[in-house]
Amino acid sequence: MSIRMKRFWSYWDRFGIFAILLVAMLVFLAIDPRIVAGPNLLTVLSRSATTGIAAAGMTFAICAGGFDLSVGSIVSLTTCVIAMNIANISMWPSILLALLVGGLCGVVNGLIITKLHIQTFVATLATQLAFKGIALVYSSGKRILMSANKEIKLFSTSKVFGFFPAQILIVLLVFAAAYFVYKKTRFGVRTRAMGSNEAAARASGINGDRTLILVFVVTAVTAACAGVLQSSRLATGSAIIGDGFELDAITSVILGGTALSGGKGNIWGSLAGAVLLTFIRSGLNILGVGEAYQKLAIAVVLLFALSISGIKLITQEASK
Repeated sequence: MSIRMKRFWSYWDRFGIFAILLVAMLVFLAIDPRIVAGPNLLTVLSRSATTGIAAAGMTFAICAGGFDLSVGSIVSLTTCVIAMNIANISMWPSILLALLVGGLCGVVNGLIITKLHIQTFVATLATQLAFKGIALVYSSGKRILMSANKEIKLFSTSKVFGFFPAQILIVLLVFAAAYFVYKKTRFGVRTRAMGSNEAAARASGINGDRTLILVFVVTAVTAACAGVLQSSRLATGSAIIGDGFELDAITSVILGGTALSGGKGNIWGSLAGAVLLTFIRSGLNILGVGEAYQKLAIAVVLLFALSISGIKLITQEASK
């Protein structure tokens, strides 16, 4: 492969998602300028916060060579924990409790995968059902409203400097922390090593089990944080509120350029992927397009991104 081609693919891995996002904005601008107007873009960024925060954690899971199908159920369980306890112990203790429950879910996932040697797909599919079942039992299968509690709307209604949604600031802080952990800490290095070659990583002295458990704790806690924002936005707790959420998180990470084979992630790309998903949905909603066609549009964008990755692999193989 020529130097120019290598440079192109290197840039694409880092910035390809931003090019796709720019093209999507230009297309919607030509169709209806309202979609790319400032107020709507702020709304898109704010609404992408829940998916984005979960995608930050999912990036670590996929970079480590797996993924977590249970994050949607963790989001649901988190909203139920907050809704069931907020009236008794107030908002902040209930949020802390929900985050602890999320972390415990991550520990369970990690132990099942590392100690029982079950593949991440099967393990997290099982815990997805288990966590949702716990949420259903805990909430008695009911939707719990928190509209009487004004505090819970804090995250969704607060403005920084009087106009900047607090949710955007929160998601930027989460991704800044995730980027620092991914790039500058031993945990980030070990996560990439496990995804690149698990056997070699273990042979070099890396405690693979501990690393994977921590990866799934990170994924679960970020999903719980997303559940907190979802609770704030909807003022509701429900065992079905996170259904399908895991697919949005995984799709955002894949669109962002993180390799499904593991070993290489793009933290900020995952955020851009979440913004792209939300932007497409918002634009199609404004145009009056139904949910079925929205899913089709997102599938086309995802297939395009995967096709580009496939072309990259083909050119790399052909140059050998």
